[in-house]
Amino acid sequence: MARLRFIFNIVKVLRFPLHFFGLLQLRFSNSQRIYQQKANLCRFLPAIFITLILVIHQFVSYHWERESQLVNSLNIEKRPLRSEIKLWSEKLTSIYIFLTLIWSLAKKNYLWKVVNEGQSAYKQLKALLGKHLILECSWLVLIYGILLLLLLNVFGATILYFNWPKMSGEPKTITLAEIFQVTNYLMGLPRLMFVLIWALHILYHLINAGWLETLRELSLQRNLKLFQFNLRYLFSVHKHMNIFAGHYFRMSYVCFLYIMYFRIAELLQYFRFNAIELVQKQKSQEDLEDEAFWNGQESIQNLGNPIMKSVLILSWHLALWMLLLAAANVHQEKYFNLMAKSWNFKADESCELKEILAGNGWKRLTFKQLDILDVMCLSGISICDRQPVSICFLANKLRINRSSYINLKTITGHFRLLLNLVISAGMVYFIQQMELRQLQGYRIQESL
Repeated sequence: MARLRFIFNIVKVLRFPLHFFGLLQLRFSNSQRIYQQKANLCRFLPAIFITLILVIHQFVSYHWERESQLVNSLNIEKRPLRSEIKLWSEKLTSIYIFLTLIWSLAKKNYLWKVVNEGQSAYKQLKALLGKHLILECSWLVLIYGILLLLLLNVFGATILYFNWPKMSGEPKTITLAEIFQVTNYLMGLPRLMFVLIWALHILYHLINAGWLETLRELSLQRNLKLFQFNLRYLFSVHKHMNIFAGHYFRMSYVCFLYIMYFRIAELLQYFRFNAIELVQKQKSQEDLEDEAFWNGQESIQNLGNPIMKSVLILSWHLALWMLLLAAANVHQEKYFNLMAKSWNFKADESCELKEILAGNGWKRLTFKQLDILDVMCLSGISICDRQPVSICFLANKLRINRSSYINLKTITGHFRLLLNLVISAGMVYFIQQMELRQLQGYRIQESL
């Protein structure tokens, strides 16, 4: 119980920032002992504030880049310019965050349906078992929850400490570079909103994995009503929850995927060989100061190797992506294990069976032994909601009662493709650097 309670506590903590952003506004009813939706008009104020931050940041970024190009062209000062890929990545990331915000606010009812279905299923099972209900999850689910907390802490330290604006200290002087650092620091709020939605997606799969494991550990052979509840959850409630969640988290996942594309492209630009950049990286700080002095420019600091920053950012994104797929994979395994156990169900004739037959008007029919198909037929449960290949990961609601979805197997194929691309590019870069070091060593030996 303590392991799954730890996952629930993470959700309870994240509920406060989600309430602030207007994505999930709930209140607990003491009389009914359930959460109820409490949406108000104030939920749009954070969205307006986030939109203003995105617009102002792009405005300042554009003019700061134009100023840097102008200063370099006038030979006043030599400023490092950002690449076109980095500029496009910054612009499109702001657009993707804005689209995710609008989608999450517009589809908030789907998230509420997921919460409501979950608490209704828990309330029904609690009524059947009472104090004998023990919620538990595996150690793997707990480890994934701890890893999620570590990634969130790293993200929080980055937006609060490492992105802190560095002012020049000159009185009554504010430059565009300093304004850009301030707006970049404020961009931590939209990024936090996006990461919270992603974390909520991970926690959804972890909680479902723990819930399915709890159902699997129950003694289904002794209670026919419990087995009926289990079948209704597996063949109806579980699939509907996956479709609601897949539709709600669809935009955030697709936008995150496009952000990953630009992060990989931003990293790959450092893997190409450029003789001028290679010579520039080999210069010391004294060489850079002497070069700036002879060119009549102000001295600049050596920025070091920019590839490490791109590697760290991409590594964090890949870790968050892998954690989501791992949580969904655990969710899927628990579903298949519970389905396999339920399919082998056999029950002899009992008083509960006679009550079910009488309630359905089938008093003349008698069964000496029931299997899963008999119970589904008597309970009016459709087998069409079974997910035999993979659970629903992303969904698209076409009509009221129709939907299409992408399973987890297809999503993991996309991840393996991008991961192979990153690994192959890293191997090429490593071999290139080894050859460059050998050439530099050979040149030093020849000079001696």
